[in-house]
Amino acid sequence: MKFEYSSFFSILKDNLKINLDQTKVCSQDEYSFITHAHSDHVCNTSQKTFATKETIDLLNGRLIKNKFDFHELRFNQKIELSNNFFLTPLNAGHILGSSMFLFEDENTSLLYTGDLNTETSLLLKGAKPINADILVIDSTFGREEFSFPKRSITYDLLYHTLKKELSENKFIVLAGYTLGKNQELISFLNKYLDVVPLVDKETHKYSEIYNKNNSNLKFKLLDHNIHSSDVLIMPLSLINHNLIKSLEQQIYKKISSYVFTGWKYSRGSTLVPLSDHCDFESSLDFVNKVNPKQVYTIHGFTKDFSEQIKLKLGINASCVSTLNKKL
Repeated sequence: MKFEYSSFFSILKDNLKINLDQTKVCSQDEYSFITHAHSDHVCNTSQKTFATKETIDLLNGRLIKNKFDFHELRFNQKIELSNNFFLTPLNAGHILGSSMFLFEDENTSLLYTGDLNTETSLLLKGAKPINADILVIDSTFGREEFSFPKRSITYDLLYHTLKKELSENKFIVLAGYTLGKNQELISFLNKYLDVVPLVDKETHKYSEIYNKNNSNLKFKLLDHNIHSSDVLIMPLSLINHNLIKSLEQQIYKKISSYVFTGWKYSRGSTLVPLSDHCDFESSLDFVNKVNPKQVYTIHGFTKDFSEQIKLKLGINASCVSTLNKKL
């Protein structure tokens, strides 16, 4: 195996070139591997494209006109890409269908995580580490300042808070990412509070795809029916103080609003640190359990995280952007 990095990571083996989460259209001879359906990891291309069934379903829902030549992958099912060169897709725990990719040849093994979450949520099992010689790992929250509470603690606190506010006849607005986070919020409301929330159009679309893949979520599309539920789930990008004030004037109720993200901003609402990514310590623990000889950090705080891996674990680590050599 050889590899290179431009704006994405590529593996070269025999006559194959494999691009992981490529960000631009490449030669038809090159394979595209997609870890998950978030738009910053996807390029709409007619190349031979590999992804899980769930990711394919989400991309078909997201992109009305797509060019993909899809080839379906199944978790834990090893396939041979060329002579003695194998791929095994593994659960990444990030969103529905999200994958890590384990590549193996006669000399070495490489684990590429994509976006990663090792903590089990209401909808997804957390990612499990597996031994590999080389690890290419997501560094989205690769600084020590990013530390998230356990989901069980967050769920419990949120349950008691929202139960009290609903008993006080308040209207609740929850804001998260339309693909991934908002489906978890729907599941939380269904299971903890027996509430069927209203959701925006994008969240509704992805939630229906989740249900086609056995998630059993209950929700209503927001469509001039604001009084049909006491909870609204909406996109994180749209929530702000002015919107909440305007909504209060429409429904004649006091509103409590919350945003759900690992980033330290609240957009005028109460911040709940619930992320679909590992925090710093969880990422570091994942590296330790993979026990690689070499780590390359990708996406996010790559320099900070690679330095901490060297310092705390004593493992060779560097940013993937510096690399262009043999594995």
